[in-house]
Amino acid sequence: MTSAKINTKTIARIAAVQAIYQYKPEDPKCNIEKIIQQIIQFYQDERAANSLTTNLTASLNKPIKVKLSISHFELLVKSVVVNLPQIDKMISRHLTAEWQITSLPVLLLALLRVAICELQFFPNVPNKVVINEFTDITNDMLSEGEVGFVNSVLDRIAKISSENFEEIADHDI
Repeated sequence: MTSAKINTKTIARIAAVQAIYQYKPEDPKCNIEKIIQQIIQFYQDERAANSLTTNLTASLNKPIKVKLSISHFELLVKSVVVNLPQIDKMISRHLTAEWQITSLPVLLLALLRVAICELQFFPNVPNKVVINEFTDITNDMLSEGEVGFVNSVLDRIAKISSENFEEIADHDI
């Protein structure tokens, strides 16, 4: 039986959601560098990796290899932290009147923050890839309704970004 390998950037995206889930920007004692190092250490720890691999293998009925793209993970997490006010404004703009960013479930908020960061600040990654990846990740972590919500928000943000890019390109010609 051959083993399957999950893309290292997919693992980096999942790990980034884990880091942002733990990150509390309002807490001055919360250290993102420490969170980053703990997560890297977890993915490099042989026992943790074996446990993760065993669980995935059991659920998928085939051996799975899990490896973290440390560079993509670190860049993604640090980009979320640096751009958090902008990202949160984008999220807030896509919420209905009865919702506020502070009322979103923490995991849903972490997923949106990481996904929107990659959509907005990683131009070398196609929007379609980001949307598909985070829709899949959301599907594994949250309910069906939340998957639709995440997909809808990411689609709208990607569309706005594309329109803005085309508008800028039209003016530069």
